[in-house]
Amino acid sequence: MNVRLISLLIGYALGCILTADVVSRRFAHKSAFDLGRGNPGMANIGHELGTKAAACVLAGDIAKTLAAWLIARALFPAAADIAGLWAGLGSTLGHDFPAWHRFRGGKGVTTTCSAIILAAPVIGIVSCLLGFATVVATGYLCWGAIAITAFYLVLVAIFKGGVERVAIAAALLVLMAIAHGSAVAGIKTGATPRASLADKVRGKLGIK
Repeated sequence: MNVRLISLLIGYALGCILTADVVSRRFAHKSAFDLGRGNPGMANIGHELGTKAAACVLAGDIAKTLAAWLIARALFPAAADIAGLWAGLGSTLGHDFPAWHRFRGGKGVTTTCSAIILAAPVIGIVSCLLGFATVVATGYLCWGAIAITAFYLVLVAIFKGGVERVAIAAALLVLMAIAHGSAVAGIKTGATPRASLADKVRGKLGIK
């Protein structure tokens, strides 16, 4: 239990470091929560501050998840796989619900993708690619984000098994659904914009 709890807390602590907020303060001299749509994530930062800023956010979110994974595994070498799983979950929890900002954070797409690829490289990459395909098919980032974790849960259950692995995969799906629930609801009202990337890809593929 200590392995799991400590690994989760390590991930949570590092996850609370919102790279988007750091980048926003550096580039725009204001909090990410006061920029654009107010979401401390790569998409919002990229839309408001450009590709360079978005790349910095992406790199930072990957780095904090990787750091949590490596630290947890190093602390518990005899249970490295389990420690890494819980650290990855903690990183997304911290990103989505940072204690220092009244538990209001980002949507956790990059931290989740990083965590699942570290936990199961092939399954994680395939899940991310299927999520991207979902974005192209539906035109919405929120559906793609949820699809990543849904596909991951199914593939882990089929090819990896184990109650703990499946439970953590399910938890990541729940976190993603919570983070993107309002965006999904906004599709019907038109409040959620279509992903320009999806339209560009569909155009190149000749799909209307």
